[in-house]
Amino acid sequence: MRSWLLLAALLPHAALASEHGLSLGATAVLLTNGGVYNVTSPRLGLEAAYTYGRDAWRLGGGVRWAPGGGGSLPAEVYARVLLTAPSGTWRPAVGPEVGLSGLPIIIAPRGGLPDDLAQAQAHKLAPFYVAVHAQPLRFVFRSFTVSALELQWGTPINQPGAALRLQLGLLHLGVVL
Repeated sequence: MRSWLLLAALLPHAALASEHGLSLGATAVLLTNGGVYNVTSPRLGLEAAYTYGRDAWRLGGGVRWAPGGGGSLPAEVYARVLLTAPSGTWRPAVGPEVGLSGLPIIIAPRGGLPDDLAQAQAHKLAPFYVAVHAQPLRFVFRSFTVSALELQWGTPINQPGAALRLQLGLLHLGVVL
């Protein structure tokens, strides 16, 4: 009988520990390998994300759209798992992200380089990436979230280190459902 009463007492707290959230934001992505594929200017874009939070864990995914520059499809689809440290309204988070990106741009070689060099570089840069994502300035105010200066560092999955992916989440605004 005691176990049933204990379970009934914990159920309302378990329901409060989980949350669903939607957010929109602005981001800047920089992709480079330091060679032929050397993009030095960041691509500005928009991001829409969904998260499911349970206690200190947040699972989610989303879509990024960065129309500036070339590329086959200026979008990304990603999934991430974040560990959150709840501390009042300040809720920093960090964790891995995997995604499928259409953002990489191969720049045509200049200065006497072989014509097939761009194609050789393209084979190194698979559209799948893995990254570490950090949200050091994430705050929750009742049903609203604000996150600024999110940082991300990643690389293609097929050849880690062949290219570098840096991302700065400028500002994200969200709502907890």
